Amino acid sequence: MMGALLTLAAAFWTASPGWTSVAVGVSCRDTGRTGAYGTFLAYGGWGVKEVWAQAWVDEVYRTALARRGVRYLCAVRGPAEVDYAGREIGNSALAAHLLTRPRGLVIIAAHSSGSFVAHELFGELEALGLQGTVLLGRMVYYDLDGGESGLTPAIVDHLRRAYFVYAEDSTTGTRSANAATMIALGTQYSDEGGVLAVNAARSGCKPGAKWCLHDALVTERPHNPETFDLEQDYQGFLPDRPAAVAYLSAPWNPPAPAPTAVPPH
Repeated sequence: MMGALLTLAAAFWTASPGWTSVAVGVSCRDTGRTGAYGTFLAYGGWGVKEVWAQAWVDEVYRTALARRGVRYLCAVRGPAEVDYAGREIGNSALAAHLLTRPRGLVIIAAHSSGSFVAHELFGELEALGLQGTVLLGRMVYYDLDGGESGLTPAIVDHLRRAYFVYAEDSTTGTRSANAATMIALGTQYSDEGGVLAVNAARSGCKPGAKWCLHDALVTERPHNPETFDLEQDYQGFLPDRPAAVAYLSAPWNPPAPAPTAVPPH
């Protein structure tokens, strides 16, 4: 079954300026950039349409990843329910799709409830055995103010790096909606990456507007200063509302091992 999926998936990796459907809720495109082998994959939050996720991926790539060894882009729509109870996204086909490219890192950003969908992908790869865990070892994961469900210590141990990201407005002291979860997970997995705090001082969010700051990990300046506006925040990128990309500065490589002390003779 996996062999057939791999054959089918390989057909989708064709250089094209447009997006191609890979599975239910998943589309990918090849930027055609030569000498680059990496993939950027982003999971939208609850209710995010696929075309909105595509706009987000395109903008993050344009502003932060075009010169960092990334060629392939994939966008995943948000789950239909906040807890992803329906398991409706085609992660199995996406896994097969990613396995057709044996080179390059896979950079994954999952916003909000999209983290539950990303964790399903990780679980499916882990279940494949060696083939899947090798791919997990090339994945750098950014959980953007999301959740924990489906993420296990074994999965995190296989990932190249795992970061748990929240936004905080230093001018008001307000944190994004799921900051406590990100801090807890980042503390638990500090050796694998840990917690990242993004300073959202220019967000324009009102004091206490935690759901506005929730979207400050998608756009630096969310459109509604009181709460989220998914349709605009995932697409309405302007010079004064750029895509949020600060978290991508976190290292993609594990830290070098500490030198072993040589005992005196």
